[in-house]
Amino acid sequence: MRFPKLAITLILTTLIFAISTLVIISSQTVLSSSNQSQGKLIVINKVVNEGGGNKKASDFIINVHGNDPLPSSFSGSSSGIPVMLHMGMYSVTEKGPPGYNSTLSDDCSGGMMSAETKKCIITNIYSKGVFGVNK
Repeated sequence: MRFPKLAITLILTTLIFAISTLVIISSQTVLSSSNQSQGKLIVINKVVNEGGGNKKASDFIINVHGNDPLPSSFSGSSSGIPVMLHMGMYSVTEKGPPGYNSTLSDDCSGGMMSAETKKCIITNIYSKGVFGVNK
């Protein structure tokens, strides 16, 4: 059985259209899936200066460790900094001026799931005391 050239051209054109449509749909699915695999961690830095302290949240540097955090390092903020994280384990650390004791809430480390939002609260409390000894 022999097909005319027009029929073969029509079949090939239909196949190419179907394949290109599938490729477009697949790429859109991958893009939407990758966007959904990110969670949000809101990092809030509180500073308590009772007893003589004078530092503010931005005097503390926050580092987020995990699966491609964005941003991964930034100055503290009392209103909070949103950090986008891919699914997986993460932790938050802080470096700040001497004289402050810090505590981190439970959500400052753990696992991040897709499309999840968590809140990490770091509280820095000024601590009176001797921080250096003169001999």
